Amino acid sequence: MGWNTNAVPSLDEIPDLPSLEAGVTLLESSSRGAFHALAVDHLLLERPGTAWWIDTYGHAQTEPLADVAPSRRVLKKIQIARAFTAYQHYTLCDRLLEDPDYGKLASVDQDDVGLIVAPAIDGLYRDDDLDQDESERMVVSALARLAAASRRYECPVLMSKARDDEFAKAIDNLVDERIECLETDEGARFIGKEFESLVYPVGNGMFQTTLAFWKQVLEAREPAYPTSITAGSIREVA
Repeated sequence: MGWNTNAVPSLDEIPDLPSLEAGVTLLESSSRGAFHALAVDHLLLERPGTAWWIDTYGHAQTEPLADVAPSRRVLKKIQIARAFTAYQHYTLCDRLLEDPDYGKLASVDQDDVGLIVAPAIDGLYRDDDLDQDESERMVVSALARLAAASRRYECPVLMSKARDDEFAKAIDNLVDERIECLETDEGARFIGKEFESLVYPVGNGMFQTTLAFWKQVLEAREPAYPTSITAGSIREVA
């Protein structure tokens, strides 16, 4: 693999990224940075709207998110809730659907949910502490809750798989849109049902998928964002 950390597109060649529409979108990519870039780009373009990020396996570490963001304004629009077990993950998915008339949790601003993020959605449900029937029941129910939350808030759900196997077929049955990010000799290419685009050419047949790469992409797209960027910080919720 070649690496080029200095190739930045000119303003008249602003790279294009897939837009996230209401419904469930599955991102298939070997680059964790591509996942972060799509979420950050959506938050920068869509106002108002906060991301409710149900995290697993440390995807939403503050430093990598801050590294990929072209500025820190977007970070204050991310609320992170971390799950370490399948039961915790299931509970966080369920919290998005709580009836505000029956004890709405203050940590979930249900009037401002603009994006739901769920990386490695199936990962914790593979735990050896769960038998197969329970694992399958819980992951299907969690997925159904995220789909219902997408309909309630009319917002995208961006998710990824921990593994692509028989257990993950429930995810394939749920998704409305599938986006693939491929590493090619011409750069990183996003492919969707109605979208196919190079992020931007890096020259000399080289490409990269580091966080620095995605920060360059988002910085180049900054003129497309509707408001000026100010400081902020990621919010962790219990």
